[in-house]
Amino acid sequence: MVSFVILNYNSSELVRKCVASIEAYMPADSYEMIVVDNGSRPDEYARLDGLSSVKDPEKSRLHIVRKEVNTGFGTGNMIGASVAQGDYLCFLNSDVFLVEDCVTPLCQYLESHTDVGCITPVQQKTSGRRSRSFRHDTGIWHELVGDSIRERLFPKKFPPRDSILKESTEPVSVMQINGSFMLFPTEKFWAIGGFDTSIFLYYEEYDLAQRLQMHGWKRVVHPQYTFLHVHDASTSAMRKLALRENYVSKIYTYKKYHGLLTSFIYQAILTLQLVFKPKKWYILPTVTSRHVLAHSMRHQADGHKG
Repeated sequence: MVSFVILNYNSSELVRKCVASIEAYMPADSYEMIVVDNGSRPDEYARLDGLSSVKDPEKSRLHIVRKEVNTGFGTGNMIGASVAQGDYLCFLNSDVFLVEDCVTPLCQYLESHTDVGCITPVQQKTSGRRSRSFRHDTGIWHELVGDSIRERLFPKKFPPRDSILKESTEPVSVMQINGSFMLFPTEKFWAIGGFDTSIFLYYEEYDLAQRLQMHGWKRVVHPQYTFLHVHDASTSAMRKLALRENYVSKIYTYKKYHGLLTSFIYQAILTLQLVFKPKKWYILPTVTSRHVLAHSMRHQADGHKG
């Protein structure tokens, strides 16, 4: 059985569509869904009512867990995973919809390839075009030269993402898959410790990839299967907060897996990049901080000053 874990944070209409897509394409009795409400407004939480067509809670394939406070993406997913009963854990963003049963064949692939720790189909945009569904490593060289140059110079180490999406039909081993759709064998997810709950938002897939790699388990994209990712829009104010949180998470995760000197160089590169971007100067106190997690949105959620 597959356990789908979906977070709701003031996005109940998207969650309803996500749940409906699972019900439309997944074989009956092959799955359960766990929706974790991550401190949404009462009216948004109320809209989750009626998601399940099965009135008997013991027979329902849908379980809703309510949290009073938003403590982040990783924490919410860990709450969902802790009550999941499936042999596989599939973490979906609320703005992800199935367009086929891509999950059953991916579970079969995981069963026959025990060296794989996490797998994803290819993302599809609302336009129908495929989008890049994995990333290379995060760090100094990524910031200095980007991905395109590395893909041209070292294609074996850095598989060209665009050509893979257009030409390949075979599964591809990558550094990190995108975090909007992540399918794990449950035992492997818990073996690596699950999500790092210190991370409020962003770079969870990088953190998970590092620990999967330490255990010798691959991360795979399967181009034969797709899913729809609509990328829900956010307000300008939320975009500014989200961008700052992006830097918080990337610095924290990089420091977690690299030495003091390398981490200092990485933080210095990020600082220099922002110096030439006046609209992003509000992020400078974050990237120059010795205690970067103190600038996380988590503190706002907890009622503390950032």
